[in-house]
Amino acid sequence: MKKCLFLLLVLMAGVNVWGQEEPIQFDEVIKVEGKGVQELYTTIKLWVATNYNSAQDVIQMDDPESGILVCKGAFDYDNGGGMTGHVLDGVVHYTLKVAVREGRYKVTVGMFSHEATTADGIKYNWSMGAITTRERAKPSGAIDRRMKKAWEKVKIECKLEAEKIINGLKAATSQGAGLMDTDDDW
Repeated sequence: MKKCLFLLLVLMAGVNVWGQEEPIQFDEVIKVEGKGVQELYTTIKLWVATNYNSAQDVIQMDDPESGILVCKGAFDYDNGGGMTGHVLDGVVHYTLKVAVREGRYKVTVGMFSHEATTADGIKYNWSMGAITTRERAKPSGAIDRRMKKAWEKVKIECKLEAEKIINGLKAATSQGAGLMDTDDDW
């Protein structure tokens, strides 16, 4: 009886550990000496306006007083893999949050979600949904070989997109990077 109870507890603990997953997220605090909240916030908002097709559609929260900017963005996902791999092509949606304080700001890129679509916009049922720390594309059930490869690839693509965003913001906020017109003599 003790052995059965022990085995049951071990199995329950194992299921609990296997079931844990978290959305992938990338955070970085960027220090910018000598720049105030307003200057940083304006530069970051200008970067968003110049790097997204429609800043009005992307910006979900714009609070300059608390120094918080939240945006919803997306990037195209090309799975490759020839004629059968295209069923996983589509879009990866994400959330960008920037919180600004005196001399620094924190960038968070996360809440990634894959949506498979055809070239003419028809949605497939091959969407992987939320991109998480889970090792498999689906928590249970059979997984197609294409989806196994795509799961790892989409995680890498999310990381590359987050790095691109963070590096773009760093460049914009370090000495303005040409975004802000500092020449008042025009």
